[in-house]
Formats: sequence, structure tokens, C-alpha cells
Amino acid sequence: MRIRQFSYLLATGAMCLLLGACGSDDGHQQESKKATDLIPCTITVTDIREGDELHGANSSYFVRYDVHVPGEPDHEGSGEPVLNAIQVAQIVAVSKNYACQVSRSDPDQVRINWDTPLTASPSPTPE
Repeated sequence: MRIRQFSYLLATGAMCLLLGACGSDDGHQQESKKATDLIPCTITVTDIREGDELHGANSSYFVRYDVHVPGEPDHEGSGEPVLNAIQVAQIVAVSKNYACQVSRSDPDQVRINWDTPLTASPSPTPE
């Protein structure tokens, strides 16, 4: 009886590993596709307000911003990133402009580099 259970568990484990490996390759391909879909952009923060969530020493903030992609009309975006006190101070006192990447297929998907404020304001693109 124990040999049968062990064989069953061994076969089940092997199938899980095999299926897991197949699924992870597909996930890697999806990540590569997402990475090639991103184009460089800049954002200008137009509003920032503290959110309700705490994540350790950091808080969530509701941020509104304009997304600037060279050669395309600007569009508005928003998000609720988790930021630390230094990042918030930079947004309020140092610069409202940040480098980012935006998805070609979904302009609402924006990755913002909150750690590096830009010194110059991006020029608005014509509509």
C-alpha cells in the first residue's frame, strides 16, 4: 500500500514540476513582450495626496500626472504608488518631472522612476 502511495505522489510531483516549467516559460515570454511594448516618456505631477494605506514606514499616495511621449499628444494619468518620505519631498520641493515608460498598447500602464527626479520640465507635445 505504501509503495502505491509513494508512486502516486512521485508521479503527481513530476507532473506538477513539468507543468510548472511549461508555465514559467510562457510567463517569461509574456514579460519579454511587455518589455518590448514599453516606450520612454516623462511625467509631470499635477496633484499628490496621501492615500489610506500604510506599507511599513511608507504610505500610498494618490498621484495625478500628465504623460509626455515625444511626437504624441499628452494624456492624463493617475495611480496610487507607495512612496517613502524622501520621494514625496522630492515631488513637492525638488521636481514634479520624472522619467517613465509607457505601454504602446495600453497608455494607462505607466512605470515611473520615482527615485530620479528630472531637473528640466518636459516640453508639452502638440495635440
